Amino acid sequence: MKLSANLLRIAGRLAAAAAAASLVWFLLTAPALQIKTIEVRGPVEAAGLQEVTRTVERTLSGNILTANINDVKKAVEGISWIQSAYVSRLWPDSLYIEVKRHRSVAIWEDGRLVSDEGVLYMSNDEPIERLLALPAFAGDPQYAPQAVKYLARFNAEAARIQARVKAVKVTFRGSWSVVLESARFASMEIELGRALTQDGPVNHLRQVVDNMDRVVAMLKAYPERIDARYKNAFAAQLPPGMYAAAAAGAPVKQAK
Repeated sequence: MKLSANLLRIAGRLAAAAAAASLVWFLLTAPALQIKTIEVRGPVEAAGLQEVTRTVERTLSGNILTANINDVKKAVEGISWIQSAYVSRLWPDSLYIEVKRHRSVAIWEDGRLVSDEGVLYMSNDEPIERLLALPAFAGDPQYAPQAVKYLARFNAEAARIQARVKAVKVTFRGSWSVVLESARFASMEIELGRALTQDGPVNHLRQVVDNMDRVVAMLKAYPERIDARYKNAFAAQLPPGMYAAAAAGAPVKQAK
């Protein structure tokens, strides 16, 4: 009797194991549980949508029950232009992915974009119209976060003379300069010097803007270059073609 009881228990365990194995096999292979759709939401253009979809397809394994959501999330967030991603199962046969992209504020000199958090990244799905409107950054990439912080303040000062920042440059030693553009002049480069204090470059630009009307009145034109690295002073340089006219006392036409 004891032997028969033991055999029954063993048989029961084997049957349970077989049933469990069958269930696992079903969960792994059942056609009804396969992921058929990848739904991507967020501010994504066609090229970006394809990149996200390809990345998910390369990473994804298993079905709607067994797919590793964390692996998919990490893979999507590994795409350069994506800041963060939310991934979830969407029953009965879809994967839902919502992405938040970096917001570009400038283009670095090597072609990478600069986010509003100072992150450098590549993207192939930014609208060309937006790219053409972005200012350029150049210099040591370690200063990218600081350049982003300065950009808004530089633009605020430039707006006082109806101009905007076309470019921000910073040397490896941390010396700053800006290039302004306006309907009043084609280009004006202003050397602002090193940030010996946190607001130093902004204060130097403010000093230039405060005195721009006086400079234009004296030169009879907007200067092409200004060196504002001095304390309480700056030097202005006319465009090359205007020196001879200025030296001869002839009227100098201002850029319109």
